[in-house]
Amino acid sequence: MKELLHKAWLFSVGVFDFTREKVEATVQEMVQRGEITQQESPEAVKQLLAKAQDAQQALVDKVKELTKDAIAELNVAKASDLEALEKRVAALEEALKSRG
Repeated sequence: MKELLHKAWLFSVGVFDFTREKVEATVQEMVQRGEITQQESPEAVKQLLAKAQDAQQALVDKVKELTKDAIAELNVAKASDLEALEKRVAALEEALKSRG
């Protein structure tokens, strides 16, 4: 399960791996095709980078949510649950020692 979630996370990062250079190249192609002007290109780069970052964050948030739901569904103990149990066991052991 952990490996599957890790692969899903890597996929999400890879899908939205927009570097500034890739975005600038895309915008330059848009300029060459006449879709935008050269003067509009810096703003287009900013907008595309912002959209890519928003999309990446939305996907990461969704993967986190799905992971949390999957863990809850599997009823896996959390670290805090285990720590609480360890403290209870230690307290019980101490109580038994003081009786004996």
